[in-house]
Amino acid sequence: MRAVLINIFGGIVRRDMVARGVVDAAKDIGVKAPIVVRLEGTNVEEGQRVLRDSGLNFTVADGMKDATEKVVAVANQQQAAA
Repeated sequence: MRAVLINIFGGIVRRDMVARGVVDAAKDIGVKAPIVVRLEGTNVEEGQRVLRDSGLNFTVADGMKDATEKVVAVANQQQAAA
């Protein structure tokens, strides 16, 4: 199985707004694959809370190294379970 990595860094939009958009899009599309999200910037803590509280299959990462390690681990877990 596959996993998705979303990396949002910088920009002028607050991360909580980005996180709400990611949650809404995942719900609309009906994404089944696990998603690892790395957010960096303004309101990052609130954005991470939005993702964690969404009830969807999100893994929140701190930093790019953490994000890449988590997306590989999640993809491997999915493959082993299949």
